Amino acid sequence: MKTFRILMTASFILILCQCIQAQDFQTPDSEVTVRDLLEGHKRAPKSDTYYLMALSEARKNNIEAAEKAIKTGLQLNPRNTRLMNLKAALLARQGRLAEARSLFITVLQLDPEDRYARTSLSSVERILQPERRSLPVLTRQLPTEAKDAPEAPVLNKPAPAEQKMLEASYFVEIKDKQDCYHNMSAVKRAQTSFIKDNPARKSEFSMNTLVAEKFLTASPVCPNGGTYSWKNDDVECSKHGTSSEAGAEVTNVFTEFNRGMRSKLSRNYLDALKSFEQVVILYPRWAEAHFQLADTLFRLGETDPAINALRNCLKYDAGNLDARLLLANLYFKKGQKSAALNILDDVTEKHRGTVYGLAARSVAASIRSGRNYYQIFPPN
Repeated sequence: MKTFRILMTASFILILCQCIQAQDFQTPDSEVTVRDLLEGHKRAPKSDTYYLMALSEARKNNIEAAEKAIKTGLQLNPRNTRLMNLKAALLARQGRLAEARSLFITVLQLDPEDRYARTSLSSVERILQPERRSLPVLTRQLPTEAKDAPEAPVLNKPAPAEQKMLEASYFVEIKDKQDCYHNMSAVKRAQTSFIKDNPARKSEFSMNTLVAEKFLTASPVCPNGGTYSWKNDDVECSKHGTSSEAGAEVTNVFTEFNRGMRSKLSRNYLDALKSFEQVVILYPRWAEAHFQLADTLFRLGETDPAINALRNCLKYDAGNLDARLLLANLYFKKGQKSAALNILDDVTEKHRGTVYGLAARSVAASIRSGRNYYQIFPPN
């Protein structure tokens, strides 16, 4: 027993000496390095907190507060690509497209797989196309023989004016083009099948023939009254151009929006929220994007942010009945019964006999009967 105690004492003294030597070995420089290593993993969450703060301010159109939060977050972690993407989106929103483009390029240098930066860069460059030669793209020099070459492919239409990107009417046009593109895709599949089954008639194109021979169930109609023709193995609309051209523009505009819709339909509301938040920052006048953002926030239980998003939606599309009914729902949830009933009564009066009018009348009657929110809108 005595021998065991001696061994234990000796071991303790040895360990104590090692600890003292370790403390004596650490210099101030090595102490800083160790601290950086130990605390480095904490920086990303801290900077992401400032990202969420900035995003919240941007949604409320408090640009100065958003930029301040972004600046603080980037001081904590200068390589936070989410903050950099948000900063670039705000620059684009203010019309500072060259600066936004430069920042999106920086993000892609840090993370080449960043889909949001790549899509946004494409959108910004499409607007800046006429002045692209004056912007530094790469460090290498362009070959001299390119001076006589056209600035864009011959088939490309001139780039739209910068302000067009922010106009609500632009998205009405794009929606029509999207519908037309889906029509052209159906026609293209039908005509390709027709040619495969009838090689001798490959030069023939007739919508009536495609319907009569069961390649189409009905003849598609362009939303803007365009007519469809077959040229160079592609369908062309007299209003919206070829299927390939329309598809490229539609895909570019709706990529992030469609990603949000897919996430929302699969009930992945957090991913949907990220997509819609980015869309409304880059396209602040798109009413439907604001509505989808509001509906996603509503499903996440974030009542006040959802109300703000609905107000933005109605600012650009006052007649959006889905937005008005959801706003009445949320007002009632917050206890603002009079505000909710004002909306419901107005929809009932102006839209009698429609689905919206009947729904508004039913909800208003339930509220007046004294039922509470969860009796009328039971949780799923």
